[in-house]
Amino acid sequence: MPGSACTHLLVSLPYLHGPDLEHCPLPGGGHARFLWLLPVTDSEIAYRRAHGTEALERLFDEAGVNPVDPRRAPVA
Repeated sequence: MPGSACTHLLVSLPYLHGPDLEHCPLPGGGHARFLWLLPVTDSEIAYRRAHGTEALERLFDEAGVNPVDPRRAPVA
């Protein structure tokens, strides 16, 4: 996206909404699983590789950013 520092997508659980959003029952007994694709920067990917996805998600929370905003400032 023009103007965005985000160059990657991170597959993540919809942690802001918990398991009620992640698992959706379907008629007939099956279920669908929903995951997020979060826009992330090169430095955030490097941080995730070094510290793990949960550590990166904590940085998102601590910084109070909207992690789905592709024009946000990097947190790592």
